[in-house]
Amino acid sequence: MTIRGIAAVAEELDVQQYVLRFWGVQFPEMRPIRRSRHRYYRPEDVELLRGVRELLHVQGFTIAGAQAVLRTRGINFVRAIGRGQVGALDHVDMPGDGIALADLSPEQRDALMSALADSAACRALADRCLAQAKGREAHHD
Repeated sequence: MTIRGIAAVAEELDVQQYVLRFWGVQFPEMRPIRRSRHRYYRPEDVELLRGVRELLHVQGFTIAGAQAVLRTRGINFVRAIGRGQVGALDHVDMPGDGIALADLSPEQRDALMSALADSAACRALADRCLAQAKGREAHHD
């Protein structure tokens, strides 16, 4: 069994370390080994993280949508997504204003996740995203 530190896992998944820490809060199913304030991930942890990353960053699920997939389909299903054994899921996982997270760049999604920790920053970021979306709609008319 090979365990790896958060830096190595973050690099493999092409996300920042704070994203993995945030996902650890949002998805209690993720249970890295913690020693001396460090996080170490087992291969099955990495598979789960890879599945969550696929749901959030590739398929455009929201955190709540990915949590629902975990709750309804289970950990092994999300790990299978991470291994590439399960394709795209059908979902209608859009905020009430009709803006899909799939329309955001990976950088915007990462910024949104970090902003969720601070409600004022979250509100400001949401306002900017809405303004951008409304600008795109005006160009399409």
